[in-house]
Amino acid sequence: MAPEAVHGNGGQMVFIAVMGVTGAGKSTFIQTASGDSRVTVGHGNKSCTTDIVPWRFKHGSHDITLIDTPGFNDTTRGETEVLKEIAEWLALKYKNDNTRLSGIIYMHALDDRRMYGSTLRNLKMFRQLCGEEPMRNVIFTTTGWGTARKAEQLSKALEKESELCTDSLFWEPMLRRGAQTARFEDSRESALRIIDRLVPRNPVVLQIQHEMVDEQKNLIDTAAGATVNEEIKKLEARYRDEIAKVQQEMQAALVDKDAELHSALEETKTRLEHLREENQRARELLQYERRNAERRHDNAMQDLRMALESQKVEARQKEDQMRAEAAAQRYADRMRFDEVVATIRANVEKVRHEDRIAFEAAIARIEAESQKPQKPQKPGSSGGGKSDRTKRLLLGLLPTVGSVALAAVGLPLGLNPFSEFIKIIRDEFDSSDANGDGEAGAGWEGPGQNMAYPDTGADTTTNTYTEYEVEEYDGP
Repeated sequence: MAPEAVHGNGGQMVFIAVMGVTGAGKSTFIQTASGDSRVTVGHGNKSCTTDIVPWRFKHGSHDITLIDTPGFNDTTRGETEVLKEIAEWLALKYKNDNTRLSGIIYMHALDDRRMYGSTLRNLKMFRQLCGEEPMRNVIFTTTGWGTARKAEQLSKALEKESELCTDSLFWEPMLRRGAQTARFEDSRESALRIIDRLVPRNPVVLQIQHEMVDEQKNLIDTAAGATVNEEIKKLEARYRDEIAKVQQEMQAALVDKDAELHSALEETKTRLEHLREENQRARELLQYERRNAERRHDNAMQDLRMALESQKVEARQKEDQMRAEAAAQRYADRMRFDEVVATIRANVEKVRHEDRIAFEAAIARIEAESQKPQKPQKPGSSGGGKSDRTKRLLLGLLPTVGSVALAAVGLPLGLNPFSEFIKIIRDEFDSSDANGDGEAGAGWEGPGQNMAYPDTGADTTTNTYTEYEVEEYDGP
């Protein structure tokens, strides 16, 4: 069962992330606090933690999980890769297990001289990863006090600590928002005192978790991702300018025939180009997820559009079929099969030769089927009668010769584009006649008028039909 990240007091699970740059002492702190010798501790500035690893141990009545994370300036991976791994892990735990952190311990080594450049970028990224409110659950922890005492450099360590706390480029803005500071004195008691300050805190949702899970943003669109992206752009511009300067100096060295200087500049150029390529790869990695999300969105929208269009086509076909069946049924109810055949043959010269053949073939097929022995029908069933033959003939002709050819022989099935227009005009004439406007509707009272438009409900006793001009059907 997944652990539940709730209040640490009362013996519940307490999750604390340990973050910082490579060589700050994260793994040393976790090993010392947990007493677990399996925690790998690196030496120097080379990374030893390459994956996010939770270390769980009991502390009094509390079940503590310290989460070891790769350094933001990992020696084997770029900042973007490390941010991506940490962000995805936090988002996944929050989404699946509702894991919330009771705190974050941000480690910083006092002997770290990398206070400008990557360290400042990492602090910006860390601040955006956490957000404003969760800062109250952050403890900036300095390491290296024992080393400073042994080297009799305690005063310098105190100055460094003061600079970190008061300089607006470093911790000062985050301390104003509730973050605190602590000193790790290389002992288990010191480590547990720091942990004890976070145990009673209310677990929080980090800004990166809220953005990626609740708001469903891509990493590059989060505040932390945007910060990294901007820093990558600045580095790209800086590398470009430096490479251009080195190239100018190389040209000058060639003119002066200074081979040694030219060789040194060539090495510098190669190193800068390598850094520039790494920077470009970092940017591509950051934008990869967004491009994938955009492709998934485009594919989903395309599938939706195709599905809607398919539904529209299917609905139109179904509507046309229903109208055709209704019209065919009206003919079948009002006319005998031989009357329909007579009407077709009387007007068949108006259509193309191949359509004439299709009309005769359909008539022959229905007549042949009617000669076969019919199965006994249930009482009340209309199957197999003359009405059924008429309907089957008309519906069989519709997909073969089309609605225009059927209209040309005097049997429109309601799909002829002219039929609705003529019906509207007829209704207007009938309306005028009913209102006493003279004999406007008289022109529509010809014999058998409504046999061509059987849905008008008029007299059906005649076998003649209204004639109207229909050009020979030449197909689309």
